[in-house]
Amino acid sequence: MQGQDIVPNDKSIMVDYPDEFIRKMRLTGLISLRGGGRFIDINKKEQDKVDYVLENYSEYKKYDTEESYFEYISAVNDRLISFVPKPVSITEQDKFLAKWIGIYAWETIKAELLNLAKSQLTKDEVLKYLSSLTRLEFLTALAVKSKFPNVKVIPNYPIDDEGIPTATAGGAGNMGDIECFEDVNGILIEVTMSEGRTQTVMEVWPISRHLSEFSRKAQNSMYYFVAPSIFSDSTKQIDYVRKTENLFISPKTIEEFLEHLENNNVLYSNA
Repeated sequence: MQGQDIVPNDKSIMVDYPDEFIRKMRLTGLISLRGGGRFIDINKKEQDKVDYVLENYSEYKKYDTEESYFEYISAVNDRLISFVPKPVSITEQDKFLAKWIGIYAWETIKAELLNLAKSQLTKDEVLKYLSSLTRLEFLTALAVKSKFPNVKVIPNYPIDDEGIPTATAGGAGNMGDIECFEDVNGILIEVTMSEGRTQTVMEVWPISRHLSEFSRKAQNSMYYFVAPSIFSDSTKQIDYVRKTENLFISPKTIEEFLEHLENNNVLYSNA
């Protein structure tokens, strides 16, 4: 019996494969999205690294054995690894937040956050290349700045030269995801897509450490913990931290946080 030729899938070739390539290249931090996601370009923030890659990895080597190839591919080049994100000034972050608020109206931001609350995919040509957690951090920062333009919003995620996150904040240096300052009040926002027991074990325990560090930056400080849903054990752990360490932490679902942004005149809350 003769085999049958594989029929090419036009959607895979024209849509799925290119999208997957762009997602993986975005993980390197070497490319930026331009033109509303229609084009890719070199991330000017990583020009030195791009030049290094072109100089050292442009020629494809052929290997005689699997062992020699595995030895090559397993070698770690420290020049290509960034352990600490490049710092972004507050002025630069403000410029990028203002830019993306001009692109995404409040109703769009809200709709995309509600998509995340329901674990739904996005059809947006830029947001579709971000992981769900990176998308949540980005949209949360935009949501706060959109509703409270006078609040200083400082996301701690690394960005490309278009202001689009290349990864999540990751809690580097005991910092939370998004730092906000409203007069003398400081608001730290931590977001997660984790739910259930994973949420409590992986996300809730660092809260007190992050907030204790952040409280040095503001006269009054509080913490929003935002997730698609709040697990019962997470609520109990947060209550424990409140009572034992006198830290104000407000757990909210994504929908509850959106309601707070829409229905209050200030971001800070001690209720």
